[in-house]
Amino acid sequence: MALRCLLRQYQGLRLSSQHIRCFSSAPSIYDRMVQITVVDVYGQRHVLRALTGHTLVDVLQEHSELLGSEEVTESPEGRGVVECVVSVPNEFLEQIPQTKDYLQQLRQITPSVTSNCRLGSKIILTKEMNDMQVAMHEVYPWRTI
Repeated sequence: MALRCLLRQYQGLRLSSQHIRCFSSAPSIYDRMVQITVVDVYGQRHVLRALTGHTLVDVLQEHSELLGSEEVTESPEGRGVVECVVSVPNEFLEQIPQTKDYLQQLRQITPSVTSNCRLGSKIILTKEMNDMQVAMHEVYPWRTI
């Protein structure tokens, strides 16, 4: 009964634009987040969160206290550049570009190269890569940082 009275009172009101609050539809930081599961060389799974637009090697380097520093190595491209080698599932391979000399770069870093191996610096995270699982590869021990 009280609700009906209240409804009758509000039906007679005309709302102007000053009574209506507009909410922003700007994207938030959560709209740019992706979740990646990383399987390290010991078989342990680590769930990492990162922002789209970052490279996978940057994300792994940020979480080096969790993963360990032995998964990241010096890049053959030059000094101060870090690199990692990961295995990527087949459904994500087409989203990751390949360069002509990527096999040569992979062989300089890791002893075992498969068709699903990719360089971490070439994987730029997108929203489509949410919930992607990657497996870390062993790198030559004398080239780790």
